[in-house]
Amino acid sequence: MGASLPREATDQKGQSMTRITVDTEIAAPIERVFEVFTDLEQHSTRTANIHKIEVLTVGPFKLGARWIETREVLGQQDSAEMEVTAFERNRSYTITHHKAGARIDAVFTFTPVGDHTNVRVEFGLDSHGLPPGILAPVRWAIASKVRDVIGQDLADLQEFIEGSTGAPGH
Repeated sequence: MGASLPREATDQKGQSMTRITVDTEIAAPIERVFEVFTDLEQHSTRTANIHKIEVLTVGPFKLGARWIETREVLGQQDSAEMEVTAFERNRSYTITHHKAGARIDAVFTFTPVGDHTNVRVEFGLDSHGLPPGILAPVRWAIASKVRDVIGQDLADLQEFIEGSTGAPGH
């Protein structure tokens, strides 16, 4: 599993953002990987850190789909309303939510590698106009933990897809 060091970036308006990238290769075709990653009903049974998903919209995973996700973050249970803000079947999707004045985007990209699939997650934290120095210590303090959480989610889903018992775990 590959991971990047957290990096500072700026958006088109010059706002400060933190970016974390984690990727892994899964031994399964892209259609199967995408199907598992977008099956909201089963996420809490396939990933150890997600405790509950409450789907708020009707129909399949698509642009505009919304849900409340309860997961363990830094040893505490935390709930957030998530929304799919970009979607291209079997290629990519973006999940967006807002927390403590920040916009958080997770961009999932799926790339075929022979009969395997590379999954890349780019996690971005945007302070939404707060003074750049305010969130800097928080962003850097949690960046390593966020990378670990994303990495664990990917490992859990990889284990499920590649034919293990299907139970989340380590």
